Amino acid sequence: MKVHSQMALSKKIAFSAIIAALSVVLLYIGSISVLDMSSVVICALLTMLVVVEAGEKFAWLAVLVTGVLSLLLLPVKLPALLYLFFGGIYPILKAWLEKTPYWLSWLFKISVLDTMLLASIALSKLVFTAEEPFFDFTGLVLLVGTIFFILYDLALTTCVTAYITRLRKRLGLKKLF
Repeated sequence: MKVHSQMALSKKIAFSAIIAALSVVLLYIGSISVLDMSSVVICALLTMLVVVEAGEKFAWLAVLVTGVLSLLLLPVKLPALLYLFFGGIYPILKAWLEKTPYWLSWLFKISVLDTMLLASIALSKLVFTAEEPFFDFTGLVLLVGTIFFILYDLALTTCVTAYITRLRKRLGLKKLF
């Protein structure tokens, strides 16, 4: 029994590490091309995959590793920052927040998303000294960001549902854990 649990733990760690490595590569590609936002969204889906298959603890580990390596290795830091706030942390928080009642879940999600948007703007301006107008805080930026995040949340839900109901069995990942 103990060998089986150690084996399952090793598989979860290895799976999380593979997802982290793949995420760093995708974010690197995004940082040297125009695919920075696309790479962050793909990495968010990979984070959700870790949440579903290995659990939230391993997802946090994958996000931490991906975030640190991305901040160290990427030539342009914006995709790493966007990943940390939106592609990495949010999918884990989303899984946790959706355990609350529906209306409360949306209230918390929008609050969390707006807080992350404000924090990313502040970090971009103060730490990374971004000069683009995107990083100026205005009501319009907050409104557009909130609308984008609602759509982002709905898209994540759709993708995770499709994965669990259609792809999971075909890929055979469920058998690994």
